[in-house]
Amino acid sequence: MADIKPFKSLLYNQEKVDLRRVIMPPYDIIKDKDVENYYKKDPHSIIRIDKGVDEEGDGERNNKYTRAADFMSEWIMDGVLVRDGEDAFYAYTQEYKLPDGRKKEMMSFFAAVKLEDFSKKIVLPHERTHSGPKADRLLLMRSTYSNTSPILSLYFDRGEQIHDILKNTVKKQKPFINIKNESGLRLRMWRITGKKETEKLALLFKEKQLFIADGHHRYETALNFRDEMREKLGTKKTPYDRILMCLISMENSGISILPTHRMFKTFRDFDPESGAFREFFEVKKLKTTAELKKAMLKPSKNKVLGIVIKKKAYLLKLKEAEYKKILPKSGHIPEYYMLSVSILHTLIFDKILGIPEKEILSSIAYTQDINEAAGSVVKDGYKAAFLVRPSTVDEVKVISLNAEVMPQKSTYFLPKLATGFLINKMN
Repeated sequence: MADIKPFKSLLYNQEKVDLRRVIMPPYDIIKDKDVENYYKKDPHSIIRIDKGVDEEGDGERNNKYTRAADFMSEWIMDGVLVRDGEDAFYAYTQEYKLPDGRKKEMMSFFAAVKLEDFSKKIVLPHERTHSGPKADRLLLMRSTYSNTSPILSLYFDRGEQIHDILKNTVKKQKPFINIKNESGLRLRMWRITGKKETEKLALLFKEKQLFIADGHHRYETALNFRDEMREKLGTKKTPYDRILMCLISMENSGISILPTHRMFKTFRDFDPESGAFREFFEVKKLKTTAELKKAMLKPSKNKVLGIVIKKKAYLLKLKEAEYKKILPKSGHIPEYYMLSVSILHTLIFDKILGIPEKEILSSIAYTQDINEAAGSVVKDGYKAAFLVRPSTVDEVKVISLNAEVMPQKSTYFLPKLATGFLINKMN
């Protein structure tokens, strides 16, 4: 199954740079307005490679991708970036905060993972990708022969065999990276180099499938780049067959999946207490949005959604038997339609309200913060907000194993991995 190997990462030389000033969040969540601040922080910030900016006069021979390659070469020559001395897996912990302010810590490790076509069902996606981001990542990979943003993938470890190796590493060694980020949250990294540990990790993963959590575009880009290089070099044995992954246990890592709530500045008028809603939901009108938030956060086996419209709050509990009567006989598997986001889009938006998807997407806004979502109608002038429950790791697994993809914005994994600690220099 999954083929993982230790590797010699390209690392920042901590004698020459302050790691806190050169790392950054994943490139795809940095807003354009914040890019300049990262550029100003340090002349060696990873943003100059991983999220370059267009400049006047750019062309085919001089652009943000060629500049990224130049920065990388220059920093290697100057000893700012150095190749690690021996092959290693890299254990990693990252503290993070949930939207409600609670602090958690995620434990994981990095490896060079063999690229596998999705058809083999060894590495599995759960989201649909778009062409724009893939084109950007491919141009960067062609210029730098590297991947700097790790892909986050999940695996099952119910016996905690892998988790025990990571725990022992953390317990017995001092981290070679130990910093706090700009939010005051601690990030640490250890090398796993012992033959016994590295061989056992590789062997354990030969029985496992990997489920991509974040980084679908980067993974598909790496597949395309691998195929390009195979054709260019005339062989299937190339250095471009592996990708940098952060591997995270579904059971033991401390990772979180947040819901992504929907908000609308404009929306058609409707009544959640109408007969059309009551056919499929038990509808309860609540006194306040605070009461609705409490109900949405309370653990429950029932499929529930929240609606805030005209400053009124409603809790909807799905009548599963009635809903299942109208599920299509073909199209998606039943589990797809039981996702919280699918119930919202398929049942409420499409069937009950009859709103075309194009109209929905034209005015939709997203947030993982339940306070922002509930307050958007009461305080911020939004017309309607819809609160959903988070997807579960088991739902991600079922969707992936059945070659399905979830609706857009179905999962939001925390933490978002820091970029810049490790670079997989492939050539």
